[in-house]
Amino acid sequence: MKPLSSCALFGAVRALGGIKDALILQHSVVGCQWGSLAFRYAGKPYDVRQASDVIYDEDVVNGGEKVLRKALQEAERVFAHCGAVFVVSGCMPNMIGDDVDGILATTEGSQKLLHVKAPGYAGNIDSGAEAAYLTLLPLLQPAEKKEAATINIFGIMNDDPYADNDLAELKKFLGSKVKINCALQDCSLRDIAAMPQAELNICFGYGEPLAQKMQEKFGVPYIKCAYPYGVAGMQKFLRQLGEALKIDFSDELAELEAAAKKLVYRSADYLVNLYQLPVALATDKAHLAGLQSFFAEELGMRVVIAEDTAEFSLDKMAEAAKQYKPVLLCGSSFLKNLADAQQVPLVRCAYPAFDQLCFTDNTLVGARGAALFIEQIVNGALQQQYKAAGLYVGLRESICEVNHERA
Repeated sequence: MKPLSSCALFGAVRALGGIKDALILQHSVVGCQWGSLAFRYAGKPYDVRQASDVIYDEDVVNGGEKVLRKALQEAERVFAHCGAVFVVSGCMPNMIGDDVDGILATTEGSQKLLHVKAPGYAGNIDSGAEAAYLTLLPLLQPAEKKEAATINIFGIMNDDPYADNDLAELKKFLGSKVKINCALQDCSLRDIAAMPQAELNICFGYGEPLAQKMQEKFGVPYIKCAYPYGVAGMQKFLRQLGEALKIDFSDELAELEAAAKKLVYRSADYLVNLYQLPVALATDKAHLAGLQSFFAEELGMRVVIAEDTAEFSLDKMAEAAKQYKPVLLCGSSFLKNLADAQQVPLVRCAYPAFDQLCFTDNTLVGARGAALFIEQIVNGALQQQYKAAGLYVGLRESICEVNHERA
């Protein structure tokens, strides 16, 4: 079995998890369901819309088509409120040659049935997500006219630890100037059908193949953007969006500048001690470029490791950590053991986050996100075992000086 981070099935499940009135039905072995559900359930136990037909040994010998037909009947009964069922087929049914498309074409019912072919051996988590996005094409309805200043967003995944809050923060900055028609992190089938009405598609790492198809078929252009981490990241995003839609965001840019000054005033004593310290990042491609820019350009740290988790290897990460000795790891909960071994803090900002959850409205984008990052980095450093000297001595001296002045 391939590692979790490089399995196409997990990517497909991630991409479709935000569609509120659709069911994800996995046509695969039980381990696929358990694994993909475990990392989603940790952050959103109240929003679970996935099931599995569970292929057993006898189904491998005799074929899994019978169990799939039965599962589709159960989906119609148990998940009657779901207007569509996305059947995600994993390694085993594709190896034994189950005719999934034929079964879906001959199954009667009220639900739309769509197949995402996502065997782990034929791709990785990125290709699985892109295949799932492309499966949405038959659901799109041609638009008589475009709705001005309306966008779709691809790349924010429903199981990202701060997904809901990041989307809310983006809506706050866009205000009444730009409407988000469909963000696949949180949408309905009706929102998806209306995607061709948008004036522009935004791709945060993922979604470019679907965006290209929409440009060809529906005339909706797209732009690729880095995830808007930090003040500069949000400013760059607003400038890109403003140029594409011919909208003036000067007030929002000025608001970000004011927020940055306030943040620097409060945290400058600590920020100076982060300058040029080495940091290691490991996230999916939706977030990696934005994080690199934030840590390098806004915090002034040296990004010594930047790992795309589509080809993730903890062993390689550990070897690189020994070589470059980062003082901070930033990524998913998978990095916890490495952070403990290296005695450095871990900032959890990426999927999967299962040992630290978010129940507040905290966000990682824009100025508020920059403040949260700095807070987590500084507090994480202070919680490491005390040493009279070392990489974090400057932070401790700053705190002593600040407390002495206030006393």
